[in-house]
Amino acid sequence: MICRTDTPRTLPPVLVRNGEGSIFHQLWWQQASAGDQLQQITAVWDGNVVATLSFIQRSKCGFRILNMPPYCHTQGPILNLPPSNPGRTSRNLRRVMKELVDKLPKHDRFHLILDPDDKSAFSFAMAGCSVNHDFTFRLDAKQDLEKHWEMLDQKTRNLVRTAGSNLVVRQNGDVEAFLAMCSKERGNCNTHNMEALRRMGSAALVHGQAIILTADNEHGKAVASVFLVWDDALLYYWQSTRDPETVSPGANNFLVWESMKFALQHDRTFDIDGYASPGAALFVSKFGMEPIVRASVVHMSKLGSVMRALATRPHSTTE
Repeated sequence: MICRTDTPRTLPPVLVRNGEGSIFHQLWWQQASAGDQLQQITAVWDGNVVATLSFIQRSKCGFRILNMPPYCHTQGPILNLPPSNPGRTSRNLRRVMKELVDKLPKHDRFHLILDPDDKSAFSFAMAGCSVNHDFTFRLDAKQDLEKHWEMLDQKTRNLVRTAGSNLVVRQNGDVEAFLAMCSKERGNCNTHNMEALRRMGSAALVHGQAIILTADNEHGKAVASVFLVWDDALLYYWQSTRDPETVSPGANNFLVWESMKFALQHDRTFDIDGYASPGAALFVSKFGMEPIVRASVVHMSKLGSVMRALATRPHSTTE
């Protein structure tokens, strides 16, 4: 059933985290993402699993790489440490991260981006990993949307207004239409794993943790879509696409704003879910949200470190 945005809608019950972290940490999501490629390591103390870490393993140009499952934009350890005072908890965190890193399969590069609420970055650093900053943007669920409107860049507000007068947003679960637009937009340069997107999007809809917002023009033609997913606390701007053959100024701006509205109307903090380039970061920053740090954790072998250094060395005019 297709619902217009002016139609009240009650979200189906969502899974409670219960220590599982964000939607990206939930096992059904990871299995839809990676299938039989999903690997997990655990730390067991006194017969109890106190930590679980998920990843996939692949090879690139002979290098052994451990990565997050596809389209799981943050990933980190799921912890069930025994309750204790802050000092003992910190020691336990360091101990369990060292144990997890030591248990990883032999690799040249291991990479995670931690959720902003994940407190394990320092412990990963103590376990021999390098830790850098990655960023996302969030809008708190308690924010007053009318007040926040004034925090948007003036040009962005104008684009949202213009698009809003020409476009109608409908809520739907048409995964195939979304993927068809995605394929059309990217053409021969499409590097997406379409089967993974299909599995994950379909699974999220079945679990009642997703919706697609599609912007239609005055002729009823879909010009852009965004796939939103959520857990009990946050709603993520997971994937977006547009029709390259239809010119509709401000359609992307309009869908970001409509996604922010949807999140707050349903008591979720909105997370833009990172960005892929400085240009994308500039676009997102115009919506008045504060950048939020997500720790990027990397562990490398000696060979991986050497090859990384060679790949990023400054250009020399003598070469």
